[in-house]
Amino acid sequence: MLETLTIVYVSAVTVLFFFWAYGIYAFFRDCRRTYVPKFRQMLRGWRSMRTEGDEQELDEHEKQLL
Repeated sequence: MLETLTIVYVSAVTVLFFFWAYGIYAFFRDCRRTYVPKFRQMLRGWRSMRTEGDEQELDEHEKQLL
């Protein structure tokens, strides 16, 4: 009886471990495919807004000098 219970327990823990490990893998896969590209797109937007703002400031400064 004890051997059967031990085998069932070890089997159940092994199956649960595989589901747990797959959950962690799926989380990182989803982050890589959804959140990382959106974050990069957001950074590109911020950088483009900053460079446009810098160009406008330079134009205004040149106009003030003339």
